[in-house]
Amino acid sequence: MDLPAMIDQGKHISWLMFLFVLISGTFAVEAQESRDLTEGRVSYLSGENIYVRFESTEGIENGDTLFIRNAEGLSPALLVQHKSSISCLCKAIAETAIKVSDPVFARLKEIMTVPQKTISEVAVPEKDVNEEVLTAPQISRETMNTPNFSGRLMLSSYSNFSKQGNDSHRFRYTFSSNYSNIGYSKISFESYVSFTHKLHEWQVVRDNLNDALKIYALAVKYDVNKQTSVWLGRKINPRIANVGAIDGVQLEYAFKSLFVGVVAGSRPDYLDYGFNTDLFEYGAYLGHSQKTSNGYVQSSLAFFEQRNSGNIDRRFLYFQHTSSLAKNLNVFTSVELDLYKLENDQPSNSLSLTGFYFSLNYRFSRKVSLSGSYDNRKNVIYYETFRNYADEVLTQASRQGIRGRINYRPLDYLMVGASAGTRFSKEDPRNTNTYNAFATWSRIPALGASLNVSSNLMQTAYLDGQVYGARLTKDFLQNMSVMLHYRHAKFDYVNSLSSLTQNISELDFTCRFNKKISLSVNFEATVQKEDIYNRLYLSLRKKF
Repeated sequence: MDLPAMIDQGKHISWLMFLFVLISGTFAVEAQESRDLTEGRVSYLSGENIYVRFESTEGIENGDTLFIRNAEGLSPALLVQHKSSISCLCKAIAETAIKVSDPVFARLKEIMTVPQKTISEVAVPEKDVNEEVLTAPQISRETMNTPNFSGRLMLSSYSNFSKQGNDSHRFRYTFSSNYSNIGYSKISFESYVSFTHKLHEWQVVRDNLNDALKIYALAVKYDVNKQTSVWLGRKINPRIANVGAIDGVQLEYAFKSLFVGVVAGSRPDYLDYGFNTDLFEYGAYLGHSQKTSNGYVQSSLAFFEQRNSGNIDRRFLYFQHTSSLAKNLNVFTSVELDLYKLENDQPSNSLSLTGFYFSLNYRFSRKVSLSGSYDNRKNVIYYETFRNYADEVLTQASRQGIRGRINYRPLDYLMVGASAGTRFSKEDPRNTNTYNAFATWSRIPALGASLNVSSNLMQTAYLDGQVYGARLTKDFLQNMSVMLHYRHAKFDYVNSLSSLTQNISELDFTCRFNKKISLSVNFEATVQKEDIYNRLYLSLRKKF
């Protein structure tokens, strides 16, 4: 029986996960994972790229799914392509329109140990998503020809239930792999593929396979020598992560502390992420990286031109720099400049500051760290891909933001922190302000559990919101964990007398059967005046 027939008969593939786990239960247990839910905000839209900002992306992996909340509860919406310490570069995997400032949710993975002697480090230097261009790990030249294979298969189901009867069941299967120096050769391979469908909606897959099958990475690498390498296929280059995935050829030459690269190919289709040769693009980049007495200094400059059916869509420069100015002091800055403009169908070579980002992080001591950032980026215009929009928006909308954060650890098992930020735009009737505070006690006496309490206040152009929560996490037998999470949320809409109050309860169970097989089961109930929304998330992971 083929898969469509199974789906048409309404067989929940989720049960196969449980059967798989029961069969795998004889394996030895060694570790555990726990999952949690954290909220971020869409901060930036750049063509098909969507940037989401979090307080921290610790526990989020490349390839993870991000969710949005709607009438059905939490629905999968974005796929993480690349991440930094506070930002994720994403692609849309749903038809829902995503706007700047929309809330987005991630399910975190948090590696824990028993007993937990000290609080894991919370304060990490704030980085823009494109700082990965500068801090991407480099392959050691001594181990260039040593074969190494890693892979991951994940089966997931997302089920939403409510009293209104708008139930939905979505299934997703993903496989990623990385095989370096195959058979002691100079050839390496990288892949990341996902397939998503809804129950009883197989016809949607038949109508357009690209809506269900997403190839996010599929590329072959050839090491010409110790300095030169060539990639062929679809790949996100960590040196120029802001460009997104590239279908084509990427060549890089590295010499001592310098590196230079050229790229030619096309962008994935902006509607279904398929292969589209009409979206031709090319570019080049160069950079420098050097260790110093205080840490490191790295800089990178990239030029790119993107076309649509032969016409210029966008032409821009991107510069970024990170360094350790002094001991425990790190700075990062990035600048994006558009070099092309089309106004009244007349092209011109015009210089326009599209984006500027600056962050600073200072660690006073083991107990105290302080960070701050300034963000000023405009909406990017693609003059051919979104011609109608570009004709209307001759003056690019700009938003600016300032944010600060402090973490303090008074005791080995206690961490407290607070952050505040503001974002403002000419179009908004008032600024968007956010205030956050948290406290984590990682080793409660007698219980052997971890407790986190948090408070979040927000003021946007359209609403005032408060979210208070408490999360208790407990490990069992070194291979299982249970998490209880409760949040109370209240939102008052500025331009009306209406308000929304939600009580959100969450139960999470995670079990790792061995180093390679793990299961996560998460149930969440959102209670509000009109309805009760329930969501069940199942995830089975197999590592190779």
